[in-house]
Amino acid sequence: MSFDHKTSKRDSNVFRIGCAVSIGFEAIKEQLAPLENVQIIDISAVRKEESDKPLFQGLVIYASQFSPQMVNWIQKQPLKWIHLVTAGTDPLHALSIPDALHISSSGYLWASTVAEHALAMLLTLGRGMDFSIRQIQTDQWSRKELIPRLRRVKDLEVLIVGYGRIGSGIGCALKSLGAKVTGVASSRRVDDGVQVHQLLDLDALIPDADVIILTLPLRPSTRHLISRTQFGLMKKTLILINVSRGGVLDETALCETLADGGISCAGLDVFESEPLPLHHRLRSLPNVLLTPHVAGFGERGIEEAIAVNVRDNLQDILAGRPPRDQVHQEPD
Repeated sequence: MSFDHKTSKRDSNVFRIGCAVSIGFEAIKEQLAPLENVQIIDISAVRKEESDKPLFQGLVIYASQFSPQMVNWIQKQPLKWIHLVTAGTDPLHALSIPDALHISSSGYLWASTVAEHALAMLLTLGRGMDFSIRQIQTDQWSRKELIPRLRRVKDLEVLIVGYGRIGSGIGCALKSLGAKVTGVASSRRVDDGVQVHQLLDLDALIPDADVIILTLPLRPSTRHLISRTQFGLMKKTLILINVSRGGVLDETALCETLADGGISCAGLDVFESEPLPLHHRLRSLPNVLLTPHVAGFGERGIEEAIAVNVRDNLQDILAGRPPRDQVHQEPD
């Protein structure tokens, strides 16, 4: 769709929104249609000579779309509001955000699906299903080798690093299955019976864990949070799950640890570079379960839910209120 001068409203009363979201754009457009003096434009199709002009007061975008080019474009716009339709706020560290710019997010809509994905990975690895599939498909029947790998959830001590919406959802599910759950977050607290520690306590908590699940945001302070030092503290039988951001793990150190038997196995939905390079070492390791950053998908009606959430947060902005799902940037 091109930017049509004939249909565009250039008067100052129009709140113009650039939308970089392709999946769900029509649903968002439909939800915003009844709002007066609001115009939404597919910015992926705006002509280059228009794209550098200060046209937009709002932006709807995936967190993964924050390329250097997009950041450069954003900084040229008189934005009052950015809405992230996916979980994760790490790209915002590339921006110098003025106090008047509001950031909101639909991240909570993905939380239960991401939690289910993490649980699926844990159960797949803990019950040796990945190993069984490979063995049976190659005409083997290796019960003797498989049985020592099998774990019961009720026997596991699970450390969840990042105890927010997603982390607490995982924790609640695992507690119901009998696991002992410990959380790590920015502050100490007790959350529905789960003891949550500060991030600075992480290294002291690692040695007791049978499972570590990463659900924390990527910030300068959490980049490569799990590296050689932390791998050296882990049990050789440990299962590691990452459904947060690839950058919280040092992938080079992870590959070395998996290859050397430093931990049992890993389940990864996110990577430092995406798509994962074709010849990346992770693709060839037998004790790793990989999925292509799809943990948040699968919810029926997610496009409509996101569209309604975008509309609700925009209405707050238009009314002069902070958006109801405002993102608060934490200092590093």
